[in-house]
Amino acid sequence: MSVISLPLVGLMLLVVGITVLVVKAGAMALRLTGMDARRADFQALSAVTGTGFTTREAELVMADPRRRRIVSALMIFGNVVLVTLVGLMVGSFAGAREQYEVPLYALVLVIGVYVVYRVLTARGVVRRWDRWVDERLRKRLRLKEHPFAEMLTLAPGYGVAELRVEASSPFAGKTLARSGFREAGLLVLAIRREERVMPTPAAEDIIRSGDTVICYGDLERMHTLVRETPEAPAPSRDRHGDAGPEEPATPSDDGA
Repeated sequence: MSVISLPLVGLMLLVVGITVLVVKAGAMALRLTGMDARRADFQALSAVTGTGFTTREAELVMADPRRRRIVSALMIFGNVVLVTLVGLMVGSFAGAREQYEVPLYALVLVIGVYVVYRVLTARGVVRRWDRWVDERLRKRLRLKEHPFAEMLTLAPGYGVAELRVEASSPFAGKTLARSGFREAGLLVLAIRREERVMPTPAAEDIIRSGDTVICYGDLERMHTLVRETPEAPAPSRDRHGDAGPEEPATPSDDGA
């Protein structure tokens, strides 16, 4: 490998390392706006790489001006990184003097990117970086105003969970008022039905089979409700694995 390409390889690895750290910082900033960690990680990575969002994800960003500013900054940064990496790659390949240097250069670059990514995404490094970014963002960017997220985690053992309503569930076909969620001390925040979300459902709204009920309350109580929900009986099957025929109706003794 030519001496000219070696500094370019190091510079590209430095850009990749900075990009990984910026993605982590962007995800932390999105979390401070009240977004859950998994979704924030995906949003930050999507913004930097320019892969885009689904309609529901885009609505979560557009609904909050702070999230719009964060995602816009990440998108601009991602475009700068892309142009920089393309320029460095063109310059490094052009500096190759021998034909064998091109695949060797590519191999070294791939291995270097993998090593940098593994080091920067190690649990200890990520924890220290997240802590440092969290302290700086809370002080300088005023991203600590998320009372809703803080309220949901005030009491130990309480949180938000999703309950899938099956056909055999005792909640299926009942209104929210008669479902028993309130009696169990659970607050229904929303009902997800296919691709539609019903926020703050009313007492007369009917819970249907296939719905996902998003609740807030005692997490242990939610687990108890899930364990108490009977499972739907599986259809009988013959030795070939096919569903067996329905049992014929047994005639009554009175000849009817």
